[in-house]
Amino acid sequence: MKSQLVVNKLNEHRVWPNENRQYLKRTRYVLRKFVKSSFFDNSMTFAVLLNTIVLSIDHYGIVNEVEQICTYFNDRFTEIFIFEMSVKLLALGVAKYCDDRMNWLDGTVVIISIFELVFTAVQGDSGNLQAFATVRMFRTFRVFRIARLLRALESMQTIIDVIAKSYQSFIYITLLMSVFIFIFSLLGM
Repeated sequence: MKSQLVVNKLNEHRVWPNENRQYLKRTRYVLRKFVKSSFFDNSMTFAVLLNTIVLSIDHYGIVNEVEQICTYFNDRFTEIFIFEMSVKLLALGVAKYCDDRMNWLDGTVVIISIFELVFTAVQGDSGNLQAFATVRMFRTFRVFRIARLLRALESMQTIIDVIAKSYQSFIYITLLMSVFIFIFSLLGM
């Protein structure tokens, strides 16, 4: 009875195909509603915040047990972000996923994180110090996810939009100032 109510609710405003693809369409529709919900967005933002805190714990001379705990949590956060990217790709499709530039950032960080997981799994503990430094470098790319927190702050979005729209003017002002500095340095000589 309850499942029939859900189906009827879905059918109120949608026209579903009568083919075998109707289940795929309905699943994508439900996933799309879930991905666009504030619960999903707030959950992923909270996960980014927690991941940033875990990343900030890492430091030189860290105790081995704490490092293992941080590695465990970093792996779990990577799995959460892989889940997020997969659900978004299923719900929105590749074209709509790529329309949002924040998804580009998230997708790039997830792909780098997957590469890091594969690299550490293949390398194991037998790796040299150079390989360990390379893996650490990949981990720093996760910090770029904090830019996602800017999406939630509307006033910060306005400031970023203004800076993005006026960066060409900054280039011309910088060139003009460079010319003045060059002229006055020649006069000073």
